[in-house]
Formats: sequence, C-alpha cells, structure tokens
Amino acid sequence: MSTLNRSWALALSCLILSACPALAQNALTEEGLFVAVANPITSEVVQRIKNQVEPRQNTRPVRTIVFDFTPSGKDANNTNFGACYELARVIHRLRATTNTVAFVHGAVIGHTVLPVLACKEIAMSRDARLGQIAAEGVAPIDEKVEWSAYQSFTDDRKPQWAAIRKMFDTNVDLGEGILKQGGAKWYVDRNNAKEVALIAGVPADVPGAQPGQVALFTADQARKIGLCNVVLDKGTKPEIAEAYSLSAASITEDILNGRNPDAYRYTLTGEVDGAMRESLGRILQDSKRKKGNVLVLTLVCVGGALKTARDLADDLRAAQTGEDGVLIVGYIPDAAPDAATFLALGCTDIVLSKRKDAGEEATEAVVGNFQQVIQAERVETVDAHRRSLKDLAELRGIPGILIDGLFDKDLVIVRVKSKSGTRRLMSDAEADAEKDKWTVESQVKGRGQLLVLNATRAEELGVARFTTENRDPAAVYAYYGLEASRVKEVTPGWLDRFAEFLRKPVVTVLLVVIGFTGLILELKVPGLTVPGIIAALCFILVFWAQSRFSGEMFVLALLLFLMGLVLIALEIFVLPGFGAPGIFGILCMLAGLGLVTFEKIPATPDEWVSLGVKVSQYMFGLMGSFFLAFTIARFLPKVPYANRLMLAPPSDRMADAQSALPGAEEAASLLGAIGTTNTPLRPSGVVRFDDKFVDVVSDGGFIPAGARVQVFAVEGTRIVVKEV
Repeated sequence: MSTLNRSWALALSCLILSACPALAQNALTEEGLFVAVANPITSEVVQRIKNQVEPRQNTRPVRTIVFDFTPSGKDANNTNFGACYELARVIHRLRATTNTVAFVHGAVIGHTVLPVLACKEIAMSRDARLGQIAAEGVAPIDEKVEWSAYQSFTDDRKPQWAAIRKMFDTNVDLGEGILKQGGAKWYVDRNNAKEVALIAGVPADVPGAQPGQVALFTADQARKIGLCNVVLDKGTKPEIAEAYSLSAASITEDILNGRNPDAYRYTLTGEVDGAMRESLGRILQDSKRKKGNVLVLTLVCVGGALKTARDLADDLRAAQTGEDGVLIVGYIPDAAPDAATFLALGCTDIVLSKRKDAGEEATEAVVGNFQQVIQAERVETVDAHRRSLKDLAELRGIPGILIDGLFDKDLVIVRVKSKSGTRRLMSDAEADAEKDKWTVESQVKGRGQLLVLNATRAEELGVARFTTENRDPAAVYAYYGLEASRVKEVTPGWLDRFAEFLRKPVVTVLLVVIGFTGLILELKVPGLTVPGIIAALCFILVFWAQSRFSGEMFVLALLLFLMGLVLIALEIFVLPGFGAPGIFGILCMLAGLGLVTFEKIPATPDEWVSLGVKVSQYMFGLMGSFFLAFTIARFLPKVPYANRLMLAPPSDRMADAQSALPGAEEAASLLGAIGTTNTPLRPSGVVRFDDKFVDVVSDGGFIPAGARVQVFAVEGTRIVVKEV
C-alpha cells in the first residue's frame, strides 16, 4: 500500500472512531437499573440488593444504577452503622464501571447518609434533605471506625469533607473559601487553624450550617456545596430518567428483589374481555401459589373493550407489588393494537420482535395502532381512552406526548436537546416557544399521520426494554437469565378451558338449538320433564360461558331472555292462540342471547352488524329447533324405553271416541259442556264427556285427574276448559 493510501486509510479510521462516541451520544436513552433501598437498612436488605445488582452486572451490565433511598418519598433514618457500611461497600465497588446515583426525594438522616455518599452522584428533589448523621438514637461517631469509614467512601469529595463532618459533629464551624493553591472552592472547619490556613482570605458562612448543630442540608444547599449533582423539581422516576438519559422502560423497581427466578409463560389470544381478565387473574394467583415470580406474557390478542383492557392492565400492575410480586414481561411477536397496547403498558417490561424469521419479510412488530378505535368511537370516548392510556404510560415513566401521538394525527413530536445535554420529547410548538433552551435534533412524528411504534423505534424511545431478532421467545428467556427448558407453561384451569370451549360459535349455536328444541318439546308434549331440564341446562351454559364474568350487559341480556320466556308462557297458558306476546317473547329471547356476547351496547355500525349476525344465527337455530322438535315428538313414542317418558295413550274406547270428533263442528258442540278429567291436565290432557274422551287444554293451571271441568272456549279443534 502506498504512503498516500495508508494516510487516507488512517484518516478514515480516525474519522469513524471519532464518530462512534457521537453516535452513541445521540441515542435518546440508555438502559439503567433502578433499585429501591428498603428502610431501615438491614443485613437482609443488603444481601437482597447484592443479589439484584451483582448478577445483573455480570450478565448484562448497565451504565447507570439508581438507588432510591426514600421509596415512595418516605424519610429514611438508620441507626445501624454496620448494615449501612456493608451497603456502602457494595455500592463503592460498582463505581469503577458503573455510574451509581443516589436518588433522594425525602429526608435521609442517620447512617443512611453513608451509602448515599458512597454513590458517585446524588440526585435530590427540591423538598429533600440530607445530613444529620448524629440523629436521635445514633451513637456518637467513633473516630477510628465510623469517622474513617465516612472519609474512605468520600475520597472524591475532599472539598466537601468539612461539610460532611458537619453532619455528625456539632463542633465544626463550617466555612467556605478558595484554596490558595489551585483556586478551587473548599470547605473548612473555621475552628481548625490548619484548614483555615489553606484558604485565601476569611472563610464565608455556609447556609444551613448553624453553629452548635449538626447540618441537615436542603437540595439547593447541597447543590451549592457540591454534594448534590442534580436537583429535581418533583423527584419522580420520569425526572430521574430524563436527567440521566435513561430509558423509561428501565426505571422500574426490580420486582424479584433478589429472589431466584421461577418462570412461567402464557399466551393471551382473542379479544380482550372480562373472560380474559378473569382467566388471567386466576393464572396470576396460581403462579404466585406455586412460588412463581416471572411470567412471560405473549400478546397476540386483537380488539376488545378498552375499559376492560385498562382494568386488566391495573390487575397486572397490582400483581407486580408486594413481597411475592411477579415480574411480567409483555412479549409482542407481531402486533399489539388498541386494547393490547393497554396490556403491554401494564407489564413490567415490554419486548418486541423484529420478526426476521427465515422465509419471511423483516417486518417489525408494532405497538399502538388506534386507527380503528378513532374511526369507530365518538370523540369524547376516544379522548377518555387517550387520557386513560396516557395515565398508564406515565406511571411507567413513558412520556405522555407519545400517547398523544397515537391519537392525534396533527401533533408533531420532536426530540430536543438542552445545553446541558438533556434530551426530551416535546411538540414542535413547545420547541419553538423555548428555542433558547432547546435545540431540535430530529422529528419523531410528522403531521398528518398517527404514531405507530415499531420495534426499533419503541426501543429507541424507551417504550420497549429491548427487541429480539425473531419471534423465538428463547431470546427473551436468555435476556432475563432463564433457561428455556425451565420456563413452565401455564395452562388455564379446567373451568376456563370448558368456558372457552362453550364460547366457540359452533358450540354456542348448537346449545341454543338443543335448548329451543327441549323447550318446544316440553310445551308440545307436557309432562316429559327431561326436555325441559335439558333446555334449562343448555341456556344456563350459554349464559354462563358468554357472561364474560362482567355485570351490566350480562344482566340486561339475562333479563331480556327471562322476559321472553314469561311472554311465551303468557301466550300459551293465559292468552290462547299465538299473537303479539309470543312474537315479542321470541324476539326478546333472541336479543338476550345475542347481547350476552357483548360487553356494552353496540355503538358502531360494525358492532350492530355483528349483533345482527348473531341474532340471525340464533333465529335460524330456532327454526331448526321447530323441525327437530316435531320430528322427535313424532318418532319418540316408537323408540323403546324413550316412549315411557310420554303419557300413556287412552284406551281403544277413548281412541274411537277421539276419532268421532275429527272436525271443528264437533268441537264447537262441546262449548259449555261439563266433564271429568280422565288424565291430569298439564295443561293438556284428556276429558270424558259422557261416553266421549276428548283432548283438551286447561286455562293455564294444573288440573288433577277426576276433577270436574267445563268447556269455556273453542278455537277450531282446540278446546279450552277450566275447573268448576
């Protein structure tokens, strides 16, 4: 290679190498680890934190670990020096390769201050306090043990060493000055002549350091002294994530809390509804009962009620809390539109696939497509769903403006950078209004289109914890240090499986046909009983399986169905003939069967069409039931054993008498006649008029055999009697 070519190659290499850090710096976020430090700090707490941090740094190290010393904003005070010292040692060992950040959004006093100072950086909310090591209940600081420990863990805070001593020594008269050599700001004990001699001029007073008292510094005071690196307005997780350019997906507490992972997997399919919520609830309970603490939840569900999806997401979040909390990984191999987006945001972590399987296009999985919801729902309803999802996202530290972008096609989202290097997402209007503070780096969403996040973009914006190169969940297991062979499949209980089988359209229609057939047989051939029992059982199974374990719609559907039964019974037993009550009764029953498959009143054309299709299916089933019932009624007397279910036919004499009344004229001649029931009337049966035996129908009630009855209505060949 010539000298010129070597020079060009060297220059090109230098250019590439110099560009790499810049590319890394332009990334919006990076992964971090969030560790909640329980109060008070004990040896068990220290061991649990070691189990959280050390294996993670050995397998998939992160650049930043945030230690929350005031979880939920509660003050932290510890008198146990030994446990705090051990935690400080654990944190101090991490500093060589990791940026350790103490997150303080409450008051930290006592020896809890020691592990806070052991962190490389300290971030405090404006209302936070730090200091007062010599708090009530804390033994006097031993200069050979505690003193040296505080000094050893604050080597990089030598300018502030006098301020740190002021936290536990009331004799320190804290002053501020400039070193004679180097010109750095330095803090000294004005009672110590050697320290004062290092300062040029007279040391100035320090706010918050009162003579004769131990110091308890505010965030602003600690920032001015140099103990605090970042002051946060509210002290929230999203703020700490933004301050250190951390992925919002990583600012979640370690659910396992040092427990060995015991993993299960389950796939959510179909529409998101009450039945899914009930089933998943039982699965979570079963997993906890078996001491499971990791659940890989594959989301392949599409559509459903968004309110139910939000409720289910809240259930998932609740399952992650407590000492037996479950780490829930929402894995999206293909897509998670509308309702599935709620479920994904309810999980601890979100993982998306890039779908680069052999023989398939490299189309990445996506999350957050709400196009159909916006087209189908009213504006007020869509806005309510947007607020609900935005609230859910912000609970996870995801910028709410991303959720706005899922619903508002006119919103323009840009990524901006401050002079200090902080990156943030905001609208183009906000960026223009604060152009002196922020510089626009790139556009995340343009005008005229809804935001849909593919796997790459979701990971870049901190919505997804990470992505996989294909749809094989083995990559998900490996990320969490799980062996695929040891991840157990969660199977729904037999009750859930049975309900799912009954909800299949073919099975539901078959149950409806059998139910109507039994009902018709019971009405046509009274006294059989068995068809009535079968009909009741079929309809109970339909309503139980389709109830979706929810309330209002199920109650409405059930009431309509029962009202239909009452109207039909009224038509048969009270108002002879077939008129409006019977027609409305059938329509109410069909409407009840159709509505029980919905969680809310149909509001969109598609939902009304779906309801119409279901009602039509049941109507055709009813027509088939009439044919089936009459066929069974005709051939049942000829079936051995089955014919015993029917009433015994009258004697030959009775049959001869019946044949003597073949027409309406003979029936009309019996109007007003009084006879004796030969068989019970339930409501039909046989009555003897002199030497004639005639088929009749009672006026609605049961009449026993041997009772006196009178004919009070004749309709064609239909003779209606009442007891006298």
